[in-house]
Amino acid sequence: MIYIVDPTDIQHRIQEIETSIEDIMWTSVDNEDYEKVLREYEKARRDLESIDVHTKEIGKERNRVLSYCLMRINDTLENLGRSDGSIKRAEESLRTAEASDDRVQILRSKLALGVALLNSGELQDAESHITDIILQTQDETENKDVIQVYGWTLIVRVNIYLGKSLYNQAKEIANHAVEVLSGIENYAGLRTVCSLLSRVYQIEGDNEKAEDYRERSADYGKLARDHRQ
Repeated sequence: MIYIVDPTDIQHRIQEIETSIEDIMWTSVDNEDYEKVLREYEKARRDLESIDVHTKEIGKERNRVLSYCLMRINDTLENLGRSDGSIKRAEESLRTAEASDDRVQILRSKLALGVALLNSGELQDAESHITDIILQTQDETENKDVIQVYGWTLIVRVNIYLGKSLYNQAKEIANHAVEVLSGIENYAGLRTVCSLLSRVYQIEGDNEKAEDYRERSADYGKLARDHRQ
């Protein structure tokens, strides 16, 4: 007997795995059991890689979600202190994203590679990646996912300026990031950038503003968990 696989069923399976990856990510925010998180991401990766790709469209969709899963695996390994190989893993995620032809996932993977380069001390290459992403995303007004990538890329640039002790530039870019991320209600990004602003004001000795942004960061953190965004 010959069994015909319905492409709709495969698409549904890929969507289920993508949802599970999102669930794993948000659950890890609270419990921080990264060894368990890593096992769950690795299972999602195996599930995606086991899918038979019968059409070009399914192959692209599988690669989009697989690239996203590879990003999450790399993030988790970083949280576990296993940074060796992070650049190669980020490059694999980017290659997989490029095979998907999905603009958003390609941008996300480029950003992840930029962060991996930055964390590995390859500042010049990291800054080149960050500048390239900003040029590709800064004029976006419709696609919220692209705008989110832009906002998070600004956050990485803030970290670069902090690393150089360029606090005025860091504040300027951070405030722009607040504006961008507020426009799409990306609470996780707002939590991060407010935490960075708190750090800047603490360094500058402005304890009142430092505390204000620390509280704002905590409030946005709660909103991020409640709304998963």
